[in-house]
Amino acid sequence: MSNMPLKAHRYALLHRDKFPIGMWVTPPDSFRNDFHFKKLAECGLTFVNGFAPHENTTDEIIRALDLSAENDLLYFVNRASTHYAIVSYPENEVVPAQFVTGLEPFVSHPAFAGELLMDEPGKPLIKSVAAFVRVFEEHFKPKMWHVNLFPTYATGGIQTHSYEDYIDTWMAEVKPPCISYDSYPLLASGGIIDDYYYNLDLIRKKALQFRIPFWTFIQTLSISRTPGVPDKREPSREDIRWQVWSNLAFGAKGIQYFCYWTPGSATEVFTDALISRDGNETVRYKVVQQLNKEVQAIGRKVLGSDPVGVMQIASEPYPLYDAALDTFGPVSRLSGDDVIAGCFQDEGGKSQLLVCPLRPDRGAALTVHFDRKKGSVVLSQGETSNRVAFKKGRLDLKIMAGDAVLIEFSE
Repeated sequence: MSNMPLKAHRYALLHRDKFPIGMWVTPPDSFRNDFHFKKLAECGLTFVNGFAPHENTTDEIIRALDLSAENDLLYFVNRASTHYAIVSYPENEVVPAQFVTGLEPFVSHPAFAGELLMDEPGKPLIKSVAAFVRVFEEHFKPKMWHVNLFPTYATGGIQTHSYEDYIDTWMAEVKPPCISYDSYPLLASGGIIDDYYYNLDLIRKKALQFRIPFWTFIQTLSISRTPGVPDKREPSREDIRWQVWSNLAFGAKGIQYFCYWTPGSATEVFTDALISRDGNETVRYKVVQQLNKEVQAIGRKVLGSDPVGVMQIASEPYPLYDAALDTFGPVSRLSGDDVIAGCFQDEGGKSQLLVCPLRPDRGAALTVHFDRKKGSVVLSQGETSNRVAFKKGRLDLKIMAGDAVLIEFSE
């Protein structure tokens, strides 16, 4: 992987030389040490979302910042006091001075990325979040604030009549530099949630409209007993890889793993994530470690590109927010097994196509049909890239379950 600076100024918010890869749930107190922060970096992560239940004092946050810096990680501070201040803002309409003064011990630290203000605000809290965002930007810009939003299926959480209204209100009131949201698609009963691609496509379209990036979360563990939400299964290797590639196909410019460290269970019940509660690797750690190498190789290639649409080949298509494309650039059509193909245009106007199987448990045999008889493209799969010639106006590809192929065109 090249470490040359990226040209993607609009989309590269955190790093100039890597694709952003983060996580949720940090090592708890007794594991907050160099060994475990080194494992974060060795897993291929580039930033850490702080976790207020684990880092809840100034000294603990500074220790996490120090360990992040030592391992070339950026760190978002997460303070419970900020969450509670946002929740109480509608009653007193005051951003407390401590919101600013409480961050001052951290802002000059080399690992300080900004603040994770809160997770999943409903529509009634959006104006409150906006007030805190304005204060943050006044005092700490160009550091980044971070808020993660609900998915489409959280109909009780968004507290409004439609998901699109929720996102439109967020964009109008907050004017974010980035959209982040979570959607965990892997049903315990089998298959995936029906609106997974609709959610991705809506966020893609809104982010493109405002010319900002979007980040997503990737499910690494089983989740049960979430009120009003179907239980989610423990992900296989293919499940995790498919989530990442399908998110990138819709134009995600950053991914975050839910979770890295296994959280405690309460109302919701969780199985092991990448690291167990007693600090040991699970089988998914090395799956994600390898995957992140591939994400850096391919993600950097599309990080500066606009996600202009998707093509879907399916016997039973999933709903999308926008109409699927039938043609794109030099591609006149796709044929074969069920796939989703993200259509990108880079800063120079050249076309790219990122293709992965439509479902996590299936591979795909695919034919790409071109508007010309012969030519060549650059194919990237995993960490390797090769220029490949095509003849008779077609290129045949086979994509294994959990894999993806990036096709780059010379025009």
